[in-house]
Amino acid sequence: MNTLTDIDVIEYGKMISILSNRMISDRETAQDAAQEAWVEVVKSLPSFSGESKLSTWIYTIAKRVICRHLMHERHHSTAFLHGFLEGEGRELPSGLAYFDKELWIKEECDRCLTGLFHCLGDDAQMTYIFRDVIGLPYAEIARIMGNSEQDARKSVSRSRKKLRNFLNRECRIFNPCSECKCRMNALIESIDLPCEYQRIRDLAKRISIFRQAEKVLPTKNYWEKYFHMGR
Repeated sequence: MNTLTDIDVIEYGKMISILSNRMISDRETAQDAAQEAWVEVVKSLPSFSGESKLSTWIYTIAKRVICRHLMHERHHSTAFLHGFLEGEGRELPSGLAYFDKELWIKEECDRCLTGLFHCLGDDAQMTYIFRDVIGLPYAEIARIMGNSEQDARKSVSRSRKKLRNFLNRECRIFNPCSECKCRMNALIESIDLPCEYQRIRDLAKRISIFRQAEKVLPTKNYWEKYFHMGR
C-alpha cells in the first residue's frame, strides 16, 4: 500500500501551502484549498501507480484543487496596481508589540506580492510559481500543467520579464533605489525590510524575491495537523 512519510508531508505540505497562498489572495480560502488537496492526495494514494514521480502526481492534484478555488479571484493589470499602490500611507493597527508590528508589515507586503501574481493569469501564475518559487524542473512543470516543456519555458520567461519590470519601478524591497510611491514605504523603512531582503539576496543572488519572501515570512504547512491526527 502506498504511504506518505513524515518527510513527504513536511516537504510537499509546505510547497503546496506556498502554491495555495500565492495563487489565492484570501488566506482562509488558501488554507482550505491546501487542506482539500491533502484530503484528495490521501484518498487517491492507493491508486498511485508510480508511472510518474510522486511529486508530479501530488502537484497535479494540488493544481486541480486550487484551480477550483480560483473562480472568485480578481485579476489585475499592472496599471491598476500602479494606481492602487500610490496614495496616503497605511497606518499600523493600534496596540501592536514590536514583533507583531514587524510581522504585520511583512504580511501586508507579502499580500502585495501575491496580488502582483494576479497580473499574469492562472496558468502563467502557477507555472511561474512552480519554477521560480518552488523550483521544479521544466519537464516536471510541463507534465503537471499538461503542456510542453517549451511552452513552460516561454511562459516563465514572459512572466519574469513582466514581474521584473513592475517590481523594478514599484517595489522598494526589490529595488532599494526605486522611486516608488507605495503607501507602505514609511512602514517598510521603519523596520528596514529592504535591508533584510538584501541580506538574503546577497546570499543567493539568483533567487527571486518571491522565493526570498518564503524565507522571511513564517513557514506555513497546512498539512501537518491532518497528518498527525491520524497517527
